Amino acid sequence: MTIAEYLRGLEETFSPQRAAGRRAVLQYVFSGSQAGVCHAAVEGGTIRVACGPHPAPTVTVETDFDLWMRVMAYQEDALLAYQAGKFRVTGDGELLMEADSWFPRPIRE
Repeated sequence: MTIAEYLRGLEETFSPQRAAGRRAVLQYVFSGSQAGVCHAAVEGGTIRVACGPHPAPTVTVETDFDLWMRVMAYQEDALLAYQAGKFRVTGDGELLMEADSWFPRPIRE
């Protein structure tokens, strides 16, 4: 997977109903197999994604790309990975946890 494919996945799985009334910019700083910065801006039940940094992100996740893909696929526990220092969050961490519900995806066992 690439960063562009990740962003397309955010657009495809975004649930306007679950994000109703919310405004946020989720920024990702990826390293490893896919290095780069991207963001998703949510406002008014819409999502805009783009490569590159946002001037005022609500929350920023700094992580290895492959680790984040495992977290998003429920192959690695996000809380345990965070507590182990595998990724860093700056800004509104609670919003990041809430935003997970804006992008429903099947739970893999």
